Amino acid sequence: MVQVSYPGVYIQEIPSGFRAISGVSTSIAAFVGMAKRGPLREPIRVLGFKDYERVFSADTSQGEMTDQVRQFFINGGEQAFVVRIADAAAQEATADLRNESGSIVLTLESRDAGLDANQIRARVDYNTASPERTFNLTVFRETFGADGRPMISALETHKDLGMDPDGPRFAPIVIDQQSQLVRHTTDPAVAATNLANVNAAATLNAFSVSAALFADEAAVEAAVTAAIGGAASGRFRIKVGDAPWLTVELDSAGFAFADIAGRINAMLATHTPVQVTTPTPANSPLRIEADTPGHDVLIERSPQLDIAQALGLGVAQGGIEVGSFAAARPVPSSLVSVLDGAGAGDLAALLALGGAAKASLDNVGVATVRPFTVAQADIAYPAAAGNLNQGTNTGLSLRNIRENLQAIANALSAESDDWRAEVHGHRLVLIPAFGDSSSGVGAAFTSQTPNLGGANQIFDGITGGRAAVALGGGSDGGVPAAPDYDAAYRQLDEKVDLFNLLVLPKSTDDTGDPSIRSTLWGAASAFCQKKRAFLIADLEPAQQTPDGVLQSLQDLRTGVVKDHMAVWWPQVTVSSNGTRKNIDPSGSIAGLMSRIDGSRGVWKAPAGLEADIRGVLGARVPMSDEQNGLINPEAINAVRAFPAGVVSWGARTLDGFDNSGNTDYRYVPVRRFALFIEESLVRGLRFAIFEPNDEPLWAQIRLAGGAFMNGLFRKGAFAGRTSREAYFVKADAETTTPQDQALGVVNVLVGFAPLRPAEFIVITLQQLAGQVQV
Repeated sequence: MVQVSYPGVYIQEIPSGFRAISGVSTSIAAFVGMAKRGPLREPIRVLGFKDYERVFSADTSQGEMTDQVRQFFINGGEQAFVVRIADAAAQEATADLRNESGSIVLTLESRDAGLDANQIRARVDYNTASPERTFNLTVFRETFGADGRPMISALETHKDLGMDPDGPRFAPIVIDQQSQLVRHTTDPAVAATNLANVNAAATLNAFSVSAALFADEAAVEAAVTAAIGGAASGRFRIKVGDAPWLTVELDSAGFAFADIAGRINAMLATHTPVQVTTPTPANSPLRIEADTPGHDVLIERSPQLDIAQALGLGVAQGGIEVGSFAAARPVPSSLVSVLDGAGAGDLAALLALGGAAKASLDNVGVATVRPFTVAQADIAYPAAAGNLNQGTNTGLSLRNIRENLQAIANALSAESDDWRAEVHGHRLVLIPAFGDSSSGVGAAFTSQTPNLGGANQIFDGITGGRAAVALGGGSDGGVPAAPDYDAAYRQLDEKVDLFNLLVLPKSTDDTGDPSIRSTLWGAASAFCQKKRAFLIADLEPAQQTPDGVLQSLQDLRTGVVKDHMAVWWPQVTVSSNGTRKNIDPSGSIAGLMSRIDGSRGVWKAPAGLEADIRGVLGARVPMSDEQNGLINPEAINAVRAFPAGVVSWGARTLDGFDNSGNTDYRYVPVRRFALFIEESLVRGLRFAIFEPNDEPLWAQIRLAGGAFMNGLFRKGAFAGRTSREAYFVKADAETTTPQDQALGVVNVLVGFAPLRPAEFIVITLQQLAGQVQV
């Protein structure tokens, strides 16, 4: 009601009270059966065969699912839900990724069960923006061509992952959210063990070390002064753990090394209990270290008066930042140099170009490398000795280490076609040829792999030289049984809002044994009745003859909802992967129904010359009119080959056999049209729920229902010359008594005059006798 307060004209909008009912889709198909790939017991929407192929593959070894879905779309289908099922033996493929200490920290599990999942590969590298804190995980599917060379598909890379469970890029969570191929293990016990291993490895106090090395405090002060010129102070930005980025300011005069830790800690005190320490330089890098594990130390340049560049603080400035969870990361794939213990010493000796190391590099043609040395113990997290604070070597520096390593990598890559060399952070990496593959030629190192440095071997075989880890243990399982179909129906019921047609393609396991579907039709038809859907069943007679079909009818009709299903026979012949084969007609008929629904309406029978079946080479069993006359009275719809093509030549439900007693739903279009009206009204009249149960509501129901039915009448969906003859919608005091009102019940009566197909065209001819003049 408008509240009036001043003299004038007011406008008020009120709703019309009219509720429009929209017709639902009539030809969304659901396919339930075996497939080579794809998630188990999960309804997946596909809008074309390419969609299906992307998820489930075009493989036909698991039965007729692929061929039936292809035929559905060829014949006019537009939307389908596919549910892949198998027996309990179906298993996902898995792979364990270990850290350098050998503990399993990440278990990958394929999203799809089956042998096909064993083609999935996983590759780890440290080629990230923070190579001593994070890692990349590359996952892909690997197959092999006729020449034995690997072919890679479905490649996905997940960058800058971490192993900190509280971090923003915790690997298991990111993988679960983003990967289409794998997920973190779904076994709670395995996941708990992995997490315990991660936390056990995260005992290191994270630190950041500078690229430059300093003899003492005076050397640091001199570097600061040189960086800022005549300014009174210099700056860099730091982040410790969960604290925000802070700007540290250091005086250029009267500098004391302890000032760095003191000023950082004064700012950290308002954000976190974590503090940092700065060991006094003694011919070593400038080091800023957290005093407790679990809190990374990150440094970046300041926009003004920056000194991070001059000091070499931060990864972007050439320094190294080792995360608290660095040792919890899975080891990198391929052959990777280490930065700790003896490996660092070997690397230092190699890059100094002395002794056997120089001779080895000369053998592979390394160009002249600029002389430099490397800090041995202060550039990495410890393997065993805990020697992070050593540093008594004069003149050590991390400057230009990467370009020198790159020069070595370039020479190594030119030496052989079996592997290539790369530089990841401060690590030299040898990757086998076809670097994303895990098996086949070039997937592992051979005797040609260079022994860099002779006695100074910098590769200690962290991962055994494999380019990637292969997932294994996947199994297709066997032919699904009734409980597997029941599980699929539950998933369809819970997760799919609407489907209209149900098809159960024939399934075949690895032994070639086909499924026995004779025990499945009862549950499938009952499920269709519940969901107001229609089942297209397939016959499996002992003999592919009309007599053989008739002999199998009694078993087929027993225990099923006959007016919610129909069968077509014989099979159709198709070309599948270049081979002629016979398949059931159900997928083709489902697509045909979709096409006829779109062009003529669901009330039109999917049969006749207009109902040609596309994408087929013929019918398996040619049929004469007399043979057709044997199966048609028994409600078996024929697939006939005529000169114009292969067509559907019948449209009876399984309850449409002669003398069945069910004349209301004898024909497929009448049953499907009734289901369409029911579903549309159920959804369209939901507005009435919880409304006052009296004449105003009944009038709205009559108006909405009548408008919907009148729209169908105008399209020619009903028999009758007038709307009064064609349909009625009744909701009033006669259908809803006072007792019904007291119980909260509204009774709506809807009637319609269906159009039944002209199944028999009878032509009567009469010759005119010679006219006699009277």
